[in-house]
Amino acid sequence: MSAKLQFAAQLEVIAKQSLCGAPPSPCEALQLLARAKPEPKLLAIAQVILGHSWQHLSEHSQAQQAFLAGVHGFKATQNKQEQTKTLILLGFSHLLSNEPLLALDDWSDALKLARKLNDRELCAQIYMGIGQVYIGFGDDKAALSFNELALELARKLGSDYLKCEVLLNIASDAYRLKRFSYTLQCIAEAEKILQQSIVNPIWSAEIIYYLGIVHAEQELFAQAKIELETAFTLSDQNDNLWGKVHALTALGEVLLALEDETAGDILQRALNLANQAGIRLLQDRCHTALIQWHLKHHHFELALPSFNALVQNTEAEVFKINIKYRQQILHLETQSRMRLL
Repeated sequence: MSAKLQFAAQLEVIAKQSLCGAPPSPCEALQLLARAKPEPKLLAIAQVILGHSWQHLSEHSQAQQAFLAGVHGFKATQNKQEQTKTLILLGFSHLLSNEPLLALDDWSDALKLARKLNDRELCAQIYMGIGQVYIGFGDDKAALSFNELALELARKLGSDYLKCEVLLNIASDAYRLKRFSYTLQCIAEAEKILQQSIVNPIWSAEIIYYLGIVHAEQELFAQAKIELETAFTLSDQNDNLWGKVHALTALGEVLLALEDETAGDILQRALNLANQAGIRLLQDRCHTALIQWHLKHHHFELALPSFNALVQNTEAEVFKINIKYRQQILHLETQSRMRLL
């Protein structure tokens, strides 16, 4: 096998690993990008790998630049299927950076291509994305409804990867709606899929994280502590910032409930990660818990920075869906689902 073919095969393996939650570091991805530059097809794959690398660290802007470059690269090489897949990735990245309207635009473009390709699984992925958009709009019930329909479509397609992804989305929706038995049911099914046919370290950590936060809500704090510690360790080993900050924030709250002397240090570490990731909801949770911690120990001056941070934070932006985007959501819902009936 020539050096060019060997490198192409290596890129394909890394691209698959990246999609399944284990991308290389951005430094390594940039080295792959430099090697791929003479070959437009390989360059587009390397751009997507780079996008996953940045996304893994919650560097959304840089991830979006890389994914967009991948979209253009696949378009230039007339690879419509990979172009569509990368547009879907770009949409999810925009969703993670709190830009649901941009995500809708990405998925509208992706749906046009998916329909031309008559690719049912790509249509189902777009449909699943719509459910996630509703989270950005603060409508958890609508998000759950869309994800349940997406699961129905995933079952019809027989895609374990898609089923597992949707099940975890439903688990998240159900948790926010305080339907904890439903959350546990979904993660049990997702865990079975991961044991049998899918390898994804991010999802494996997520399953244990959801167990931990459900048990915390049920005031099973000792059990939740072990699960959240495990979830954090798995995310730390995989260097996944999103997983680390969510697990550590929840762990800090559990330790506070247990009156554990390490709670203050854990909450401060979680706050540092939340600041790094730019996730204000988690920042506020950390500040709130730190205030409780410092007041409990009569460290009133130490509580002031968290008090000030909470006061300075304005209310979370609420996205209003104008007529244009309501029509766009309805179109995406109808057309993506229609391809699967």
